[in-house]
Amino acid sequence: MSGFDSHSQTLSKLSEQHMSKVPEAELPKSVSFDPDTLNFDEQYKLLGGSVIPRPIALVTTIGPDGPNAAPFSFFNAIGMKPPMVMFSMSPNTKAIKDTLKNVQANSEFVVHIVSDALKEKMNICAVDYPSSVNEIERAGFRTVPGVKVTPPRIADCPAQFECRLIQILTLGEVPYYVVIGEVVYFHFHSEIVNSRHHIDYVKLDPIGRLSGAGAYTRITDHFKMLIPPLNEAP
Repeated sequence: MSGFDSHSQTLSKLSEQHMSKVPEAELPKSVSFDPDTLNFDEQYKLLGGSVIPRPIALVTTIGPDGPNAAPFSFFNAIGMKPPMVMFSMSPNTKAIKDTLKNVQANSEFVVHIVSDALKEKMNICAVDYPSSVNEIERAGFRTVPGVKVTPPRIADCPAQFECRLIQILTLGEVPYYVVIGEVVYFHFHSEIVNSRHHIDYVKLDPIGRLSGAGAYTRITDHFKMLIPPLNEAP
């Protein structure tokens, strides 16, 4: 037996020791799936339908055909020092291919947070226009120059992150391209950030992606729950 197999068996036994001693009949009924038996669409329905709501990055880039804008819901912040964000794309539409091509060529992009007031304009940027079409103009967005990057910023968006490329990861069979960028300049509408750099998420008013065609959500309900100190925890 290899050292790896021995270690795996030890962990398996340890896991069994800490399983809840609850009769199966008292547990919630569940269904399970092996991803190896599922096609792309089936995997997407299960994963994309569970990991919700997802924030939306409206990403602007620039290339030989001019500016490009496209929304991505596989998006998040990933760390600080430096501040970093990521978004993931599968280049199955022209708009997404343009974003990938421009980032690969120029190593710069701007990530925008989409507010509820801008959802229809964001949706126009998701249309599969030819490369020669400027989605930003079609949507009616107003743009301003970046401070440290070349792609335009959409002034209407409440939060705008100028980014430089750190790395593009190519993952999976499709494949998916995971774009990781460093935020080199922050821009916010003045009413959503205070002097201590706290963001008012109610005024930010972001929308999020749900599962299913055209399904989104707003922040219309929220609550506060603090982590209990160790001496008060169960």
